[in-house]
Amino acid sequence: MATMLDAVRDLNAQTPAEQLAAFREASQSLSDDQKRAFADALGANIPPPDQTTSNKVWLIIIWAFVLVMAGAVVTLCVSLFVTPIKDATKPDTILTIFTTATAFLAGLFAPSPVSSKK
Repeated sequence: MATMLDAVRDLNAQTPAEQLAAFREASQSLSDDQKRAFADALGANIPPPDQTTSNKVWLIIIWAFVLVMAGAVVTLCVSLFVTPIKDATKPDTILTIFTTATAFLAGLFAPSPVSSKK
């Protein structure tokens, strides 16, 4: 036990960079399972998000694509009545943005190809 306490004292006396190098060197001989167990013991795992957080993230993603799609529709409608400016974005590009956003949103309603249907 005395050697363990000596090792801890020696480690505490080192700079953070030296401590990191010592941890890297010590972990080289560990298997992947041992490394995972060590990381778990240190509390280094980030838990997966809960359902509320996942729902919020999805709503942000969906609203972002809806806004892009709405902006493309408005831009396309305005471009029908306004004379094009030289070197401005062409309506074809805006149409591509619109169809891409629409395809993404439609893809959310498609069934998953990996889910089993029984």
